[in-house]
Amino acid sequence: CVVHEAFSLDKLIALYQRHPTARIVAHPESEAPILGVAHYIGSTSGMLKYIAGSGAKTFIVATEAGILHQLAAKTPGKTLIPAPAYQENSCACSECAFMKLNTLHKVYLCLKNEAPKIEIPSKLREEALVPINRMLELS
Repeated sequence: CVVHEAFSLDKLIALYQRHPTARIVAHPESEAPILGVAHYIGSTSGMLKYIAGSGAKTFIVATEAGILHQLAAKTPGKTLIPAPAYQENSCACSECAFMKLNTLHKVYLCLKNEAPKIEIPSKLREEALVPINRMLELS
């Protein structure tokens, strides 16, 4: 995911130095250096549980900005700071244009019509399951 590749380790560390009591929370699709400094790595639901159950009040969160707003709405009293991207005010931000293409109506139509049909070669499908299963194991 392009969003999870856009986070800057140097800027994240600088931000953490300004907020040393913050906990760094990262989505597992983030790059290895970001995951290496994270206090918690998990799916959106995992992040929500971690933030809600933590005694910490401040979190630096490396995930898509739309998800960040959902997390904030469900964890009142917590301060959520978006992880910084390499470039500010550029296309390398934490908003995923692809996620914005999805709507509830489009999901409804896909479920109702079971379309569009997507066929994936067996080898590719098996290779794709490796990171998906890893992400699920982390959550």
